[in-house]
Amino acid sequence: MINREATLKSLIAVLEGKKPERVVWQPRLKHWYDVNNVRNTVPEKYQGKYLDEIYEDLKAAPRQVWQGGIFGGGEFAGYPGIVAKEGEDVDVWVKQTKGLYYMTAPGDYIITRYVTPVGEMSSVLKRTEYGTSRYPVEFFLKDRESIKVYKYVLERRTYQFDWQRYRWGEKRFGDLIYPRGSLSKEPLMRLTIELMGVERAVKWLWKHPKEMEDLMELMTQDIEKQIECYAKTPVVELCFGSNMHQDLCSPRLFKKYLIPFYERVIPKIHKARKYATAHWDGYVEKLLPLVKETGLDGLECVTPKPQGDVTLEEMKRHIIDEGMFLRDGIPAVLFLPWTPIEKLKEFTFKVLDTLGSTGRLILGISDMLPANADIERVRLVGKLVEEWNEKNF
Repeated sequence: MINREATLKSLIAVLEGKKPERVVWQPRLKHWYDVNNVRNTVPEKYQGKYLDEIYEDLKAAPRQVWQGGIFGGGEFAGYPGIVAKEGEDVDVWVKQTKGLYYMTAPGDYIITRYVTPVGEMSSVLKRTEYGTSRYPVEFFLKDRESIKVYKYVLERRTYQFDWQRYRWGEKRFGDLIYPRGSLSKEPLMRLTIELMGVERAVKWLWKHPKEMEDLMELMTQDIEKQIECYAKTPVVELCFGSNMHQDLCSPRLFKKYLIPFYERVIPKIHKARKYATAHWDGYVEKLLPLVKETGLDGLECVTPKPQGDVTLEEMKRHIIDEGMFLRDGIPAVLFLPWTPIEKLKEFTFKVLDTLGSTGRLILGISDMLPANADIERVRLVGKLVEEWNEKNF
């Protein structure tokens, strides 16, 4: 059984830059859990179990479990959160074209339409094979008219904290893990990934820079509303859902748009007595040297080689040596059944020796446990971490 008190103390110590009692093993298992529930391929001993019960059996600290229910909800589900409230004259219509969300088929889409006094905008999301995630096939922002509508929506949008969801998790996990909340992606990342797509966003930045900067200003104000909503809550950490990747945001764009954004909003997060982190799960070799200019307290999901494009030494130099902490660190491919298990053992001890010894590591999987992974490898890493902790703490 996990030592709940020592786990929570160690997690908080990493955030505060103090020496933890141990390195905490806290992998993301939700994707594995969701997909295998849909496919009915959950190992027999875990069938009918909630996700946190599986964590307990594996002797790993839970993550993405701070909500009721079984599965679903997307990549950043499972944390205490805020709820958007649209303006009184903004109507939102959602249509699902086929079946239950976990029974997908070709042509299984989610159509969302915003209707406002200044016009309409719509998007189409396609569900992935098992319905546990989705991706855009038609973006909200297509032209000046849809941008006008989106600005109208943002100007009238407010937020409220989901206290019911928080209280549920606090009763169940409050003595084991701290509550963390999610923020929207940074404006540029949200435009390229969720609202416009890379090609259209880059073209508009080149052809219509003033219009795009005005739009990103409103998007920044929207994130400031989110921060203000979190300010008076017990949430300890706020994480931008960046999905950072240097092919989506070049170093030039990062310097021009991301650093000024961070310089503006992170002091407000700190003023609210929260820690600021970001989700960097793509190729980031060219961006990592710039992270010291952001003011972030930590990064999660940075993926080392052979899956990512950075080394553990580069991660230490650009993240930990610059005063930040790292969450995760073991490439997800090492948990696949065809990867020699000795490679997983070797890498686990290497990441612990390189990063764990600094006291600024919360060990996890970069980015998450694959759906076809060997779940028992999660248990194995937990034993390796326990062995390492006994020798080093």
